[in-house]
Amino acid sequence: MGVWEEVGLMEEERGDEGDVRAWVEGCWREMGKREYGLMMVVCWAIWEARNRVIFYGGGVAMEDVVRKVQRVVEEIEGELVVRIRDEGGSMEKGGVHGDEWKPPSSGWVKLNVDAGVKDGVGVGVGVVCRDSSGKVLWGMAHNRREVWEAYVAEAVAVLEGLEQGREAGHDRVMVESDCSQVIESLKQRKTGRSLFSLVLDDILRLCSSFSSGVWSFISRRNNVVAHTLAHVLPVGDGRVVWIDKLPEIVDRLLVSS
Repeated sequence: MGVWEEVGLMEEERGDEGDVRAWVEGCWREMGKREYGLMMVVCWAIWEARNRVIFYGGGVAMEDVVRKVQRVVEEIEGELVVRIRDEGGSMEKGGVHGDEWKPPSSGWVKLNVDAGVKDGVGVGVGVVCRDSSGKVLWGMAHNRREVWEAYVAEAVAVLEGLEQGREAGHDRVMVESDCSQVIESLKQRKTGRSLFSLVLDDILRLCSSFSSGVWSFISRRNNVVAHTLAHVLPVGDGRVVWIDKLPEIVDRLLVSS
């Protein structure tokens, strides 16, 4: 699992890790990339429903789980990729890239960020940082008890990613998010008194910690690693930072993401 750091995360039951690993590895060998990715979406939805029952009681309707899977799959397979980039050194908007995740230029790191609203019980934040060779430098998952609108949670994901990037000592940073509202608002440097605006202000102030930066909007299908990290922890407060290697269920997705 590599070196990892844990802050305030409750210990979870792991079950028979060997059997689960063998099953996941068998699926990886036998399935295509698309089928494997879809299977991971189903596993994530079932796991999240299980955690909701354990930690909050009550029941979960299977129809709700199926609808959630369908919604995520439609987002992953139905969105077009729009890449926003400006090499001029400020966090701005720019061109377009193809239908695959692309590593950053030499000397840069890329932060893919995402957030997931967990049915009114909190939000999850996921961030993965990779270098110009595509190597994972670190990943982060953070569950929070706050109940926010989705676009607020997505802005917080950007903020937390940049905070961790600053702590890691990065200097030239590309940030990719699948929330166009956040990217557009940062480009326009929108101000206001709402919670969303206050988070944007914090992000823009944090930008002065880096010598150069790039904002990018991408589709959900190209942001699947960060999306999965946003949902990998059980419901509850907790934050984990992994160095060099991600949890295996997430690490498998790097081949196609």
